[in-house]
Amino acid sequence: MNENPVQEVLFEGPSKDEEEIAPPVPSKADVGKVTEKLAPHDDAQFVDITKDFFDCVKELKLGELVHDSMFGLLEAMSAIEMMDPKMDAGMSCNREATPLTFDTAVETGQLKLNNLLPRESIGIIDAVYSCTISWLEGHSMAQTVLTCLYLHKPHQIECKTIKSFSIAIQKIINLIRNFAVRANVYEEEDFQHSSFDYNLSAEVTETKAINMLKAAEEELIKKAKDSEDEREKEELQALLARVRFTRLFLFSLVGLYPLKQGTTWQHGQEVAAQSTVSLKTEMIDIVKALNGALELAQAIEKSIELGTQPEEGSDAPNPMGFSMMVNQRLLPPTFPRSTKIKDRHLSIQYLADLIQRIKHGCKIINCTSYHAALNFLMDFNKKFTPCLLSRSIPQTLYLPAGRMVFGVKPLTEVLKESVKAFIAPPALRPDNPLYNNPFAINCINSFFEYNEQSFYTLFALCGYNQARQRDSLGWILLGFADLQDGAERVDVYLHSLTPRSENSRHLACFGTWVFYHCLRAMSLYLLAGLELELYSVHEYLYIFWYLYQYLFSWIVSALTRAETFLAEQEYSADPKALKASQKKPKPKKRKAKTDVKEILFNEAMETLCGGYYKALAGFIKEGRIPEPLPMFDNEQVRFEHRFAPFANLTTPPPMPYSEFRQMKMIMLQSPATELYAAAAKHFHEARTLLETFPNPDEEWHDIVKVAKMNFVMMNLLASGHSRQSKLPPEFDFSCHRYFPIIKQRK
Repeated sequence: MNENPVQEVLFEGPSKDEEEIAPPVPSKADVGKVTEKLAPHDDAQFVDITKDFFDCVKELKLGELVHDSMFGLLEAMSAIEMMDPKMDAGMSCNREATPLTFDTAVETGQLKLNNLLPRESIGIIDAVYSCTISWLEGHSMAQTVLTCLYLHKPHQIECKTIKSFSIAIQKIINLIRNFAVRANVYEEEDFQHSSFDYNLSAEVTETKAINMLKAAEEELIKKAKDSEDEREKEELQALLARVRFTRLFLFSLVGLYPLKQGTTWQHGQEVAAQSTVSLKTEMIDIVKALNGALELAQAIEKSIELGTQPEEGSDAPNPMGFSMMVNQRLLPPTFPRSTKIKDRHLSIQYLADLIQRIKHGCKIINCTSYHAALNFLMDFNKKFTPCLLSRSIPQTLYLPAGRMVFGVKPLTEVLKESVKAFIAPPALRPDNPLYNNPFAINCINSFFEYNEQSFYTLFALCGYNQARQRDSLGWILLGFADLQDGAERVDVYLHSLTPRSENSRHLACFGTWVFYHCLRAMSLYLLAGLELELYSVHEYLYIFWYLYQYLFSWIVSALTRAETFLAEQEYSADPKALKASQKKPKPKKRKAKTDVKEILFNEAMETLCGGYYKALAGFIKEGRIPEPLPMFDNEQVRFEHRFAPFANLTTPPPMPYSEFRQMKMIMLQSPATELYAAAAKHFHEARTLLETFPNPDEEWHDIVKVAKMNFVMMNLLASGHSRQSKLPPEFDFSCHRYFPIIKQRK
């Protein structure tokens, strides 16, 4: 270039509007110095240094980087690698010199607006669903769904089937995005909600979109009846299944979303159609529609080959209707350039699994209490590996409008009911004088209003992906110290208000409830590390030690105390029981409010963790678990790092490393065979406890299987099996995500 842009900018004076704030204009002498440095010389010649550069690179050893004061590691990581299709935007654009838009595709005849063959329509619909699933898995909308040109201007499409489908898929995309944004349980790697200012048919209501699909169905049914060609009739039936699936799926999402689209709705605005969750009669219709969509998904998967297929060597998911570079200029310069669209068969299977997860997630409407809803979400994450949409729907159904449960009851009231069902504090019992005491009422209300956010966050945490759940648990535990302190103060204050004539005491009621939730969060934090494979094998010893000696035993203690307190409260409130107190008391059969199943389950978990703890001690005693080199390791630092989120808690107090080291030294004094025999006993006790409860669920069966396998292995090791072998044991997590099957090879 002969012109110097810097020189032009420097010579250009400020405008009239900028004269007051513009900096002083440099003098001609200053400008001359700058331009002399920047302007290229006429006799300048470029020299090829490629060979010299690669010769210098050879002197660098593996892992070495060249560091300059102006180009460090941060700049190197942020730099764009030239000619790399994943990083260089110019390189990607070279694949398609002029990106194909809707208008240019129509003008050149590459995009049909009418008279589409059934196989072409099938190919387009399957490709759009593949793009939708790719978007749900975390890719950008501009690189997936919006690469379909039919979605850019659907109202110009003359084909009734493709027009109605295009508008319906836009409504589905908008509903999915609204579910995710409203639930707000996603991270950047999970979901990208930006629609890049695309309209997404905001002027069309969901009801109208469903009616358009019905009209398209009727037209396809008529064509299928009139067709005499068997091949064409098969293709029309396959196309009809896709249109019907889209209608049922859209109908289900519309019914589940708490806010509906109004007639005067503009892009990004909503009006409330109902303030409560869908009635159970409406939910029956929604589940019926989901079942119908599930059956159609199976039929769709069998007929994928009837549609047009992607061309070999092309990134486009379908030969017609897609332009992968049409939105290239909407993306930031450093955005990932290469997006692989999901395979069609895998996409339809994903949709079928998604519908199954949504059906299960809808059952949260039966969870009226906070405790039941929290358990439901935790079990939901265990049974499935839910995607963002299936994680967001239960969150939106339970809290559709702010902190209102099912849109009608404040979360603070639900929390009060949870405390009452768990331990029934006297101040929350109508037959107690504190129930109508204004000071007690004000104290309890203030406690729940102040700490509502903690329990709201704990509920929302169950909607995040597994890795983020563990991170969030660590932050929540930091705030539990203040929550526990507040609960203890409430208990002390209410106890001081209790009349001396009252038999019922008000000690540690709210504290026990908070203590229980704190212990659950602590145990989940440690178990999540096992699931995510964050621990080395040599760290398992103190992880299972903490779970066995403290957490699960404390949980059982809290539940037992709540159960005992409930029994005392009901006994003191029963006048017949007081009159008959002189007689020999008989055991009273009553309906337990705290879950006996939960107490039994946590007792089994305690003994199971004890089995792992003693088995690991036996392996360490025999030197079967490799330890890190002492010069690179400090066990105390690792211990304190693993349990760092517990450091601020007062109840339960964090266990110091010195206590673990002392327990470890005492444990390792025993012979390995005794440790294996003790571990086998623990595994047998855990299995026996779990098998005593009737109608166990799938997780219980898995844990029983793990306990059986480990019991056999520990008995073999206790009898001298593989005593000569020093091979490290294998821990197989394929059966259960927390508790592995121990395997020892000879």
